[in-house]
Amino acid sequence: MAFHNKTLKIIASKLGLGEEDKVLNKAAEFERLLQTKLTANILSDTSKTVICLDLAAEIFDVDLDRKSAIKYSGLKGPSYNNNRKTVENLLDLKNDKLTVQFLCLSLQCTGLQSLAEKILQEYQKEAKTEIDLNLPQYVCMAVHQASRINKVKLAKSKLVEKSRLRLSQWSKLDTEWTKFVDEKFDAVKRKVRTSKNIQNNEQIENMEVDQRPEEKSSEPKIEEYEDWKKRMLEAAYRELRELEKIEKDAVDNKDNLFLSPRRSPRKTPQKFSPYKSPRTCVPTGGIRLLFPKDL
Repeated sequence: MAFHNKTLKIIASKLGLGEEDKVLNKAAEFERLLQTKLTANILSDTSKTVICLDLAAEIFDVDLDRKSAIKYSGLKGPSYNNNRKTVENLLDLKNDKLTVQFLCLSLQCTGLQSLAEKILQEYQKEAKTEIDLNLPQYVCMAVHQASRINKVKLAKSKLVEKSRLRLSQWSKLDTEWTKFVDEKFDAVKRKVRTSKNIQNNEQIENMEVDQRPEEKSSEPKIEEYEDWKKRMLEAAYRELRELEKIEKDAVDNKDNLFLSPRRSPRKTPQKFSPYKSPRTCVPTGGIRLLFPKDL
């Protein structure tokens, strides 16, 4: 059995890898390579050991509890994943590089591929230092800027995840690239905006043409002689009947003027005053009373 440091053995036993010699040997190899490639102490020795064991177990397809690995590394979940990817890139364990074509295919936005590649090329020309455009953050940012210009909605969370950056790092890079893209690709933005306006205007014109009513023909219709004759006779008979009715009403009104007015029936005189009693107003001496005196 090869000699390994004490920390590696202890952590491997806690993770259930104490009996996996091939995993221990590979993890020790990763630690030695990592010491030559890491220029700054961004990770503690314990974190390096846990990550190396995790990568070695993945290579030999040995089960490893990721939650326990995060616990013993002393890091939080997102930080552990980011550092694991960093170590993985430093050790060149995965050669499958993220490309614009693959990213556009995975996000179902192949129409953005050509513009995203142009943005990457322009950024490389304007960069003051040499940069590796094959890094996932630049590929994701180029696709993101292309979607912003063409106003295509993409899931930002997926882009951030594939870029292997923290959200704060992504926001900082986004601000830098937005300023650069607005300066270099302003003509493209105007072209896209103009083409969309033209399409909208064409749609409005088509709608107006479809909704425009059919113009009525201004030529007068020629009426048949028989129809005209029938219509004129009916109008003449109608006027004649109206005139006869007016004359008849005038004659009836004239006859009524010579009739004697009706006299009202003669009123019978009242025997008594309506305001006095018959006993007080009529004397009783020598005159026969119409009514008995004592009632």
